[in-house]
Amino acid sequence: MNKSFGIVLVVLALLAVPAAADEHFYLVPQNSSCDGPDDEVTVWAMLHTDRSDIGSFGAHITFDPSVVNITNIQEGTNPDWDLWNWKHMGNYVFFAGNEFGGTGPGELELGTMTLKCTGIGKSSLEYTNWYPQGPDPTAVGDTLGLAVDFTAINGTFTCGDVQTHTMPLPEGWNLISLPLTPTDNSVTEVLSGVTQNDVKRYDATTKLFEDVTTMDPGVGYFVHVTDPSGSTWSYQGSPVSSTSPGLNSGLNMIGVPNCTMDVGTAMGSADYRYVARWNAAAQEYEVYNPVAPSAFHGFTTMTAGEGYFVSAKSGGSLTLSCP
Repeated sequence: MNKSFGIVLVVLALLAVPAAADEHFYLVPQNSSCDGPDDEVTVWAMLHTDRSDIGSFGAHITFDPSVVNITNIQEGTNPDWDLWNWKHMGNYVFFAGNEFGGTGPGELELGTMTLKCTGIGKSSLEYTNWYPQGPDPTAVGDTLGLAVDFTAINGTFTCGDVQTHTMPLPEGWNLISLPLTPTDNSVTEVLSGVTQNDVKRYDATTKLFEDVTTMDPGVGYFVHVTDPSGSTWSYQGSPVSSTSPGLNSGLNMIGVPNCTMDVGTAMGSADYRYVARWNAAAQEYEVYNPVAPSAFHGFTTMTAGEGYFVSAKSGGSLTLSCP
């Protein structure tokens, strides 16, 4: 059916009047997901109403384009709206419909949306949000053109296996690494919520510490926490099952994957003198020496979220893999 979009926008001119009915927008399913980039899923936009005189609706749904794109919306069949259309505007879609004779009560199909994963992460799907051209057009109207009160139940879309890593960081220096691949790898995003004033990595070639603006798995980072009571580090991403840091002769500051591993097993046949970790509580190093008796080991496991120094006897490659 060829239906004019301009006429549908009648819903935007609704007069604000109070109403007591239980009208609410929602999604089916409310929380959807895909396995990875380019995968698609179908989500219904719905309106529940207790009334029989619903004459129009406007739905404005925002999303994070780095995670998901709404590539298409099709009109539902219950009801078959007299006028219906949709448009895509960057990080939101808008669709609207008119039913001149009124419709309801029950579950009204506003449109079926095709959601396509664009990147690993989690995005909110919000009916009510900021709208650049004026008041938010998400609205419900009766057959007289009067506004009907409503609520909105928002949802989420998740692409990939998104997890949350959380660990305390005491005041002072902390040696960490990323066990999850973040959607946004900027320091401000990965460490949002951590009160810190310095983040450094060690360049094994120049033998110097350097400031960083981004953070990636496989690398160790020193983070200087300034809050006397410490901070809680929490961020989201997809789990890292293995890292492959290159080793230069001498010191290397590396990161480990999203698991706990025995140091000796994890290092395999690497040609190294020792592995060191930083005890943030005591602000001192602990050392694992492969040729020393076990009683002299400062630690025996490598843990997700921690960074480590490896003293390599010669350059080469190292792969750390979760069991």
